[in-house]
Amino acid sequence: MARLFELCSEAPPDRIIINSERDVLRAAEARSLFGVHGMTSDVAVMFRDKVRMKELLAGCGLPVVPYRAVRCVGDVLAARREFGAIVVKPRDGVGSVGVHVLRSGPELLDALRSDPALVLALSSGTLMVEKYIEGAVFHVDVIVGADGAPVLVSPSRYTVPPHRFRTENLGSVMLDEGDGTFRALDAAAREFVAALPGGCGATALHIEFLADPQGRLHAGEVAARIGGALVKDSIRFSFGVDISQMSCLISAGITPSVPELSRKGPQVGWIIQNGGPELSFPADSPDWVLHQEMPGRAGAARNSVDAAARFVVAGEDEKVIVDRMKQLSRAV
Repeated sequence: MARLFELCSEAPPDRIIINSERDVLRAAEARSLFGVHGMTSDVAVMFRDKVRMKELLAGCGLPVVPYRAVRCVGDVLAARREFGAIVVKPRDGVGSVGVHVLRSGPELLDALRSDPALVLALSSGTLMVEKYIEGAVFHVDVIVGADGAPVLVSPSRYTVPPHRFRTENLGSVMLDEGDGTFRALDAAAREFVAALPGGCGATALHIEFLADPQGRLHAGEVAARIGGALVKDSIRFSFGVDISQMSCLISAGITPSVPELSRKGPQVGWIIQNGGPELSFPADSPDWVLHQEMPGRAGAARNSVDAAARFVVAGEDEKVIVDRMKQLSRAV
């Protein structure tokens, strides 16, 4: 931060462009201090603090997962009485790190006894609680053009809820375009973008939704950045664009006008090896595996995008893609 401020003092930039969630607020602080075009700190904090984030989502007209800000064990107990099963997580966390799913009073007590830092985090106001919803988890990746309209909207479903990365492999599959959930997520994302506050300046959004047992969608979180894991790679194969490059060009004002993009290539999904079974490339080298990499890793996964193996898979529809991803787990 000190070096960034020093550079801005020496030669104030026209733009500050980021490609990391941790840099969203850092860059915004510099923009506010030095009058640089783009998302300012008062707006950026709404994409970093999950309590403010929920307020932003609700203010844009989306139904949100019920939540509470908490400062003590008593607050958590009250939330558990109100919601039943709860999720306790950092207000400023990423990658599903530090997330506790607590379905009962004994589970809450065990978590507090086994993790003394949890009580300290509560008293320092760095945690929040939300209702635990047992159901499918979706994400919608959006690129917003310079005029504030979506350039790209891509709804997908996680094959495993991200908080289970320690015991299962995380995956995601693009939804069938004729599916009702696809249409609902597409409409919700567009509604959110249209209602964003002035001065947002976000050119990339990663919005997560949860479906309750009745199929109702609830907005969970939104980040002002491109989705992690293999989201960028999947969109490159399906839409034919590098969304990191596109986002940077739009942010820099180099590409002010971009027509809305639709899928040009195959429908795809991705799977990464976190805490589940080892993934391996099938012996017959099928052409439906579009991308593979084995980055290697020492020890267990540290977050939901930390992987020992990564694959992008193509298919005719969501079911075929999921079946093919399962084959990668049986190819060992």
